[in-house]
Amino acid sequence: MIRTLITILAAAMTAAATSPRVESVPDPAAFYSPYMGTGASGCLVPVASMPYGMVQMAADTYDLGNGYKYFHDGIMGFSHQHKSGSGGGSDYLDILFLPVRGEDWVGRDTLEYDFKTPFSHDREWCDPGYYAVELPEMGVKAELTATPRCGAHRYTFNDDVQKEAIVINLEHGNRSNCTIIPEDWYDTVKVAHIEKVGRHVIKGYRISNGWCPEQHVYFYARFSKPIDKVDFYNARKKLEGKVKSTEGLDVRAILSFGGKKGEPLEVNVGISAVDMKGARKNFRAEARRKRFDDILSAARSAWHEELSAIDISGTDEEHAKVLYTCFYNAHLYPCLYSDVDGRFRSSDRKVHKGNFRYFAGVLGLWDTFRAQFPLTTAMHPDITRDVMKTFQEHFDNCGQLPIWTLSGQENMCMIGYHSMPVIADAYAQGVRGFDAERLLDAMTTSACRDTFGFFLRSFRGAKDYLNLHYVPCDKEVSSASKTLEYVYDDWCIAQMARMLGNEAVEKEYLERATWYSNVFDPTVNSMRGRNFDGSWREPFDPFLSNHYRANDDFCEGTAWQWSFFVPHDGTGLMSLYGGRDAFVRKLDSLFVVSSDLHGENPAGDITGLIGQYAHGNEPSHHTIYMYNYAGQPWKTQEKITRVVREFYNSGTSGICGDEDTGQMSAWYVFSSMGFYPVTHGTGLYFIGVPQQEHLSFRHAHGTLTVDAPGFSTENCYIQSATLNGVPFTKNFLTHAEILEGDAALCFVMGPEPNPAWGSAPSDIPVSMTADAE
Repeated sequence: MIRTLITILAAAMTAAATSPRVESVPDPAAFYSPYMGTGASGCLVPVASMPYGMVQMAADTYDLGNGYKYFHDGIMGFSHQHKSGSGGGSDYLDILFLPVRGEDWVGRDTLEYDFKTPFSHDREWCDPGYYAVELPEMGVKAELTATPRCGAHRYTFNDDVQKEAIVINLEHGNRSNCTIIPEDWYDTVKVAHIEKVGRHVIKGYRISNGWCPEQHVYFYARFSKPIDKVDFYNARKKLEGKVKSTEGLDVRAILSFGGKKGEPLEVNVGISAVDMKGARKNFRAEARRKRFDDILSAARSAWHEELSAIDISGTDEEHAKVLYTCFYNAHLYPCLYSDVDGRFRSSDRKVHKGNFRYFAGVLGLWDTFRAQFPLTTAMHPDITRDVMKTFQEHFDNCGQLPIWTLSGQENMCMIGYHSMPVIADAYAQGVRGFDAERLLDAMTTSACRDTFGFFLRSFRGAKDYLNLHYVPCDKEVSSASKTLEYVYDDWCIAQMARMLGNEAVEKEYLERATWYSNVFDPTVNSMRGRNFDGSWREPFDPFLSNHYRANDDFCEGTAWQWSFFVPHDGTGLMSLYGGRDAFVRKLDSLFVVSSDLHGENPAGDITGLIGQYAHGNEPSHHTIYMYNYAGQPWKTQEKITRVVREFYNSGTSGICGDEDTGQMSAWYVFSSMGFYPVTHGTGLYFIGVPQQEHLSFRHAHGTLTVDAPGFSTENCYIQSATLNGVPFTKNFLTHAEILEGDAALCFVMGPEPNPAWGSAPSDIPVSMTADAE
């Protein structure tokens, strides 16, 4: 049953009333909530990592998903690579260390296939850059931190532990794959190797396949105490004799240590996707001769610098916790994937070298093009510049711009070709230092490939789209969604061409950007699947979701949710619906119709429902802001306030859907600031409503302050606004106005809508159709 707005806001007011007020934030890390989204579908993990780092250190409570669930009560060990909050939630969890009581473990003839040791959240600690937990059965406190390319461990054993030891498990990895096809659910070790090098060093590698076709992880680990003995295991059986290394499919080792008892055992581990030399170089550059506390201090300083970019006051503590935790989550991606010497393993699985940081460790572009990348670009244009070079390198090595990469390789996850909005938006935000003309060529080449590849055994390619000007539903699943996303990506190509003065490409792709109308059926007032012969799929059910089945025309959604995915052309979309008033009635209906889903296999990603609005999945993230196109921004203000309060909290259920590589969090950050990047490549942000009385945002070119005195869940309607002291009536902002220097926005708030503000034709964002006219 759908609760009324009054009920929702009353509940939010009650929660806010019981939550202390926040009037200053001297230490943003104090508001970080490490367990937010760790117990439900958020796929978040309390990792110890550097911003945008290659390494995400964490406890593995199981070997599926993202490796950690709050409701688990056992730990398998501590692995060096995770995908906290990443869509798909598969692969990684490589190079597992587990501290153990040597008196119970050293000398065992065989090892268990899996092992867990109990823990309690009462004896677990997490903050940005740090994770710690006590393992009572092992008599040890484990602590983790990281550099960009190295993991750091500190194990403090109890006095009753007779022999300090560590199990290294190279068979362990993520046993799941991003698939709904049972026979494709696997993670297979192709080969693993481990060897002892001197008294303090162990090195090795794990090469496997799963969601990533061929994942290479090399490590170089130096221990602070001398290694007394190493028991090597192959296929879980101990190898006898003087063995210094072993190689195989199931490779493990138990290390026991000498040294002074009572002193912590510290381990610094270099990680590389290139080779063991690369792992050693990364170790020497970032962790050699460094104590755990030195590395931890650097990690905490890095996170303080990032998180202190936002300062807020005049809000409740719960909102502050969610905002700073979301801001943290949005800084984990894109993942660094190159060594200190510039080498990296690219989309062709070969090793290359560049003079830039290769950020293809995790690129979840279907999610992150929307808000996470615009946020990253605003704060770190240097990172986005290197992402542009990463895109070009990826294209040069496989002939196509990235769609979804893991470990530097393409896996074809999801639909669309969403490198395009990232590139266009970066250029519109002023990112330079890359070959934009070459990248435009890569954009047009990628958008015209007959075949991209396959995902979930489903075809990806532009052949029929280019021929019919839509994707036919009797030949491809998710056909209507593919059409809409290809169209939007084509519009972004046109924006890039416009900025580079290439009129021919701009004209061609502006034409392609109108093809969304080819999957709109006026007889049902909705987007709809269309057959190769031009007829519509029958029967039509706007509540149908049959995830990746033959009659599934809408990717992870329904016709209701996808019928508003025309971010670039509000005017044209309103025309299809019969004008502004008819469009608003349709958009209003989205939030009040039944939340029921039809079909044998509805997509599990359709969560966070208000009617058929699904905030738990990315295709809906721009939808509320579409009211701005219709000149009714007060409805945007009302519904943004509701979503912020209803679908986010600082607890284990704090994300209403998969975090999806920082996108769910980036939506919250932008929406809390009071605006959102609906269209990419234009430098426009649609105004919503600030979610606190005061916010300052330190970006790459200055500081933006946003004031909304008196804001509350009751006082959520904008009455008037000023920009740098000058009256401001538009319901959108430009990048130049707010993010190219210092700027000050101020909103006067009230308890009732002001239909006069932001509703005049001159105050509405320009869309493609209006621009053409």
